[in-house]
Amino acid sequence: MDAMATGREEAAAPASLKAAQEARGARRAPLDGVETVADYGDPAAEYHALRHACGLFDRAAAGRLEMRGEDRLRFLNAQLTCDVKSLVPGAGRYGFFTSVKGRVLADATVLALDDRLWLELPAGRAGAIREHLQKYVIVDRVVIEPLAEVLPLGLVGPAAGELLAPLAPAGETWAHAAGELAGGAVRAVREGRFGVPAFSLWVPAPAAAEVFDVLLQRGAAAGVRPVGWRALEVLRVEEGRPRWGRDFGSDHFPQETGLEEEAVSYAKGCYLGQEVVARIHYRGGVNRHLRGLLFAPGTGDPLGRELRLDGRAVGTVTSAAASPLLDRSLGLAIVHRRAVPGTVVEVAGGGSAEVVELPFARPAASG
Repeated sequence: MDAMATGREEAAAPASLKAAQEARGARRAPLDGVETVADYGDPAAEYHALRHACGLFDRAAAGRLEMRGEDRLRFLNAQLTCDVKSLVPGAGRYGFFTSVKGRVLADATVLALDDRLWLELPAGRAGAIREHLQKYVIVDRVVIEPLAEVLPLGLVGPAAGELLAPLAPAGETWAHAAGELAGGAVRAVREGRFGVPAFSLWVPAPAAAEVFDVLLQRGAAAGVRPVGWRALEVLRVEEGRPRWGRDFGSDHFPQETGLEEEAVSYAKGCYLGQEVVARIHYRGGVNRHLRGLLFAPGTGDPLGRELRLDGRAVGTVTSAAASPLLDRSLGLAIVHRRAVPGTVVEVAGGGSAEVVELPFARPAASG
């Protein structure tokens, strides 16, 4: 049995980790209703670390489930859009849970361990997805339980791999390996969700504060620093990465999210919602697509504002950030297909934006 796989409840950051963060100047604020570290007093310096060194942050708010039993791979393969059945220990996948109508219930990362699977889900979604899965456990030899006694720390930036060496796993995205740090068992995962070099480090919750401090001490000379969600959100928007609950949700099909290529397998067997998802892919298409937005100067804060083309609504700005990389205000939105790349749309309340393909075009010699 894996030494770390004994958690039975989803939990927020432990008090000891919060204390370690506050000792370094953490300021907390809600992100999509979840109270977490917003910044450490200097979001600009934190963004610089993400682009040029490494930013460290806790991801304890992520939903976490553990699945055990002989039928776990077969069962989960029938629920996710990605290929789970072929997973071997040390490998992982990213995909969607979809409804019978093919709508996205949540995105998920699946990590295969020797005798179990770990699932990482959007914050607040573990309970709902567990309940959803339980409805389909009939004669399957599967146990699905919350996973609280381990939590992921995030390391994002070009120095992340060096900081984790020799723990950083080689190989494909979502590859992971067990190791030891600060005297305890950890599991390092090669991340695929940030658009830049990144790892997650799954640690026992009681040891999270010690691991947090050890990593910062180890990387201090290389410019590693703790970061909050304000800097991470700027990076996410610049990289054109949508987030469940913010940019897409249960009223969207996988093909509308911009993540279809990495999250959906059209070669695997059946899964819940597969008929609809496959029909869209092979016969139809969708009317909406994830696009980037380049806001005109003077548009103001565009978040949550309606986008209009020829007087008709074509979408809503779901993410926005002032980009140091492109030196302008950027946004993300799922827009109607009429708003093709190159179109200029009106932003309700004043201003405009050019609709562009993702990822955003980079200036010459940008990082």
